[in-house]
Amino acid sequence: MDAEKDSLQLHAYLKEYRHRAFREKNNERISAYYKNFVFQQKEEKQLTFIDSALPYAFKTKDKAVIGDVYLTKGILFYSIKDFQKALNNYLKANEYISQTDDIYNKKRIKYQIGIVKNYLGYYADAASLFQECIEYYGQDETYNMQRGYVKSIEGLAWSYTKMNRVKESNQVLQTALRSVEKNNFSKLDGHYIVFKQGINDYFLKNYSEGIRKIEQKIPFLYENEDFAWATVGNFYIGQSYWDMKEKEKAISYFEKVNQAFETKKYTHPDVRKSYELLISYYKSKNDKNKQIYYIEQLVKADSIYSQNHKHLIHKIHKEYETKDLLQAKKELERSLFVEKYKTGIISGVAFFILIASLVVYFQQKKKAKKVAQELIRKIESIQKQIVESSEELKIIPKTNNINDETVLKILEKLTGFEQQQKFLKPDVTLEKLANDFGTNTSYLSSVINSHKNQKFNDYINSLRINYVINEMVINSSTDFFRYSMDGIAQHLGFKSENTFSRAFQKHTGIKPSVFIKELSEKQHLKSA
Repeated sequence: MDAEKDSLQLHAYLKEYRHRAFREKNNERISAYYKNFVFQQKEEKQLTFIDSALPYAFKTKDKAVIGDVYLTKGILFYSIKDFQKALNNYLKANEYISQTDDIYNKKRIKYQIGIVKNYLGYYADAASLFQECIEYYGQDETYNMQRGYVKSIEGLAWSYTKMNRVKESNQVLQTALRSVEKNNFSKLDGHYIVFKQGINDYFLKNYSEGIRKIEQKIPFLYENEDFAWATVGNFYIGQSYWDMKEKEKAISYFEKVNQAFETKKYTHPDVRKSYELLISYYKSKNDKNKQIYYIEQLVKADSIYSQNHKHLIHKIHKEYETKDLLQAKKELERSLFVEKYKTGIISGVAFFILIASLVVYFQQKKKAKKVAQELIRKIESIQKQIVESSEELKIIPKTNNINDETVLKILEKLTGFEQQQKFLKPDVTLEKLANDFGTNTSYLSSVINSHKNQKFNDYINSLRINYVINEMVINSSTDFFRYSMDGIAQHLGFKSENTFSRAFQKHTGIKPSVFIKELSEKQHLKSA
């Protein structure tokens, strides 16, 4: 009830103040009305309200009045976290007030510019401004001067923190805390100082202590509607838990950073890493939906950084560049699509593969059958499979500088080797055969290459294959039809069924199983 009564009284006072100012056509009072009561307006009307002060301020031609309006406008932009526009208006205010004798407001503007420069990443510039303010405000014990002194120390401390001068930051924060206690300032001032000490604890790797301090003070920041510092605090708590390998705890704080972006449209390069760690975390959990969401959020945040922090964005260490983020997002969306419809896709692909395999199978089967029939026809037309050595050679081609007599002896030995079917022995090697022939491996290999047109292994394999085909087709031997494929391979001297099958297919163009099946069917028809 009292609040409502106070509001009505304030409204009546503002109305009367405005009427009187306009009635008197007092440009300074009209300007003061818009400047002094802008914060009593609704947030969405405040910028329009302060802009109404400027024409009347300029009519006064008083640089202090004009500068004061620009200073207030800068504070408004700062309150909505539009730091670049805040800085522009502070600089404009400084342009006018620097031409007056108002030292207090000159330092006040320098302080405000220092705050914005901290947010924009100009830490060395900000530190210089705060030191100048500290020297000025620290020389007077009055309330306003001491307030300026403490606030300037806090600003300097943050500059030091961001310049990696953390111990110096803690020292000046301790000085500020003593001044707060000495002058009996608001407890909120003390909360901010301890909060910033907590952030310093993170940089000093005192993670648990930092978490305790920041977590303890964040509620007071929210009460003061300072969601910007509260967001920074949530980031450093999350970063502390992350560095402590407690990633599940860290994620909840990084999500609070994102919540501030969603609800307040607030983000800042200081907290950008939240999104990189969120993406990394959900990648480890294979949660593609969350990865896509936080990639989108980071792309949005980067677009804001590129607009509002062009000077700073190149200094930010980025694990994920925008082009990489968009490519990763595209790949994740494709993967999710496949997962969503994978049953249908797999079924379709499997069906296609099955049909294709059947077509290929029957085509190959048909082709193999034709090859087998042609092979049998040729063998039957000859009526005798020749597994022989050369006939008595009258003319012997020259063989790599080996004399004719030696070549002839080796060929005679090979003829005996073939006729006695010694190629069926499983341990036939070039070395053993050369030793049996009383020659060397070089001579034997050269003669086989020249007169049999084959390398040694192919020569042995072709003898074995010709032998088994001759036995089954010409001699109609039924023994081989009773053997398993492995049994046939062993009988022919092959080490395994696979070796036999490869050799047979190389020699004839078809697998032995196809050949035997076709020959069995043909012989069955004959006997029927």
